[in-house]
Amino acid sequence: MTSRTGSILTIAGISLCGIIAYAVYFDYKRRTDSEFRKQIRKEKRRVDKSLAQSREALVSENEISEEELRQALKQIKSEAQPSTQEARETYFMTQVGMGEQLAARGEPFHLPAAMAFYRALAVYPSPTELLAIYQKTVPESVVKIILALMNLDFAEKIGAYFEVFPPKWTNVSIQTRSLKSATVGPTKVLVLNKDIAAGEVIYKEHPMLTCLDYDLQLAGTHCTHCLREIQLGSLSLTSSAGTKSVFCSKPCQVAAKTQWHSLLLTLDPPLPAVLDLPQLAPTPAALEARRAAQSRFTAYLNKDSRVGTLLMVKFIARQLTAPATKATGKDTGDYTEADGGEYQIEDHVERWASGQASPPPEEYPLVVAMLRATLPGLEAFVNETSHVSLLGRITYNSFGVCFGGGRDNRPASTLRPEDAELTRTPYGTSRQVGTALYSVSSYLSHSCAPNARPSFSSGTSELNLIATKDLKKGDEVTIAYVDVTQHPGESALDCRLRRRKELARGWKFPCACSRCVDEASEK
Repeated sequence: MTSRTGSILTIAGISLCGIIAYAVYFDYKRRTDSEFRKQIRKEKRRVDKSLAQSREALVSENEISEEELRQALKQIKSEAQPSTQEARETYFMTQVGMGEQLAARGEPFHLPAAMAFYRALAVYPSPTELLAIYQKTVPESVVKIILALMNLDFAEKIGAYFEVFPPKWTNVSIQTRSLKSATVGPTKVLVLNKDIAAGEVIYKEHPMLTCLDYDLQLAGTHCTHCLREIQLGSLSLTSSAGTKSVFCSKPCQVAAKTQWHSLLLTLDPPLPAVLDLPQLAPTPAALEARRAAQSRFTAYLNKDSRVGTLLMVKFIARQLTAPATKATGKDTGDYTEADGGEYQIEDHVERWASGQASPPPEEYPLVVAMLRATLPGLEAFVNETSHVSLLGRITYNSFGVCFGGGRDNRPASTLRPEDAELTRTPYGTSRQVGTALYSVSSYLSHSCAPNARPSFSSGTSELNLIATKDLKKGDEVTIAYVDVTQHPGESALDCRLRRRKELARGWKFPCACSRCVDEASEK
């Protein structure tokens, strides 16, 4: 082993040993740090320029073509990845050693050397940290190839997203809204890939996350995970504050516990046990601080039944737990993902349209305190700006789950009308049993004369999108975000004002659909 190899392995080894208990945590940082995500968005705009510069530099120095880079990246991606922590450590050490040996053999071996270093980078918990080590210990020409591979990988991933999502079986694709479109809302919309007859199901979709209405959770009448009405018997999970969440089945209980409950509402170890990683033993004082932080946060949610905030922290929890459960083959998520599985849950959410969120001043400190008490350092990756941005995306894209036309006994919101949380449902938020987020359906645009409707005929949060009229391939699919029916005793003008007021409060846009335009002309 050369002295340079020893330097790489020593520096990286010390870092790896120091953070092994938090391997998932650092992966979370890599994917969710607000500054990192901001940099990713900037990089998206500069990636073509960066790739061109990388290609020019490589051609002039090493005569490595773009096709060679693509083939190298394709080869790396086709190789099996180690699945256990021990295997990843061994793989990492082997690839670093191989990369150093190849780099020492001169220019003809620089591409294979870069490929070896790139493989090591792919399994290291903090790639940014390792890249900084490379820049100090690896020949500059090899580092340039590594950076070129990273740029190419990023460009392919960004450019390919809407080619693989939504998957083909959904019968829809995502397109940028035409400037001549009559409807208003998200700039990305769903269009049909085939003809659909009236009454036909366009697609079915399971949610990313759900939140049962608070009054029903207290009553214990519905499943906290799938929102199904519980008929006979139930399973439950108890929070650190003593409140219970009930479930209709063992799979629902396991899914909730794995995805968010153990992290947010209990004193269980924050890192999933399936990882077989050493857990740091918390002190009694740390456990009490965690319990107190959870209790304060829960009290805040319960005061005004804030669904959006709870969904936001569930989303943060699922970002942290998803890589671990997927790595072990025990992932309990069944939401719609991209064909090929290249994208994480946050890759979907960051592409959603966002509304304007104005949380109370006390909300952010409560979120930070709970995350810090759960896993020290985790709070550093939710700043005030990202908190508002994420809350805006979640509240803008939330759907109300209604069974059989909805219920009529939902407690009225204690918030001001302009602050009340509204969800997308043609029956009206006041009739829902819970709230859910969907990766595909978030792109559905609104119309007061929709050509499709969401249905929950299975009695769960599974969404069935049903065509309400004959549709042709290429048609934009629309639903009603609010109740657009004209009520008994309500004039057409009053109906128009009511639905437009709800749209303005919940989604901050004036509806310009064909129905609104026609009614305005008649007026």
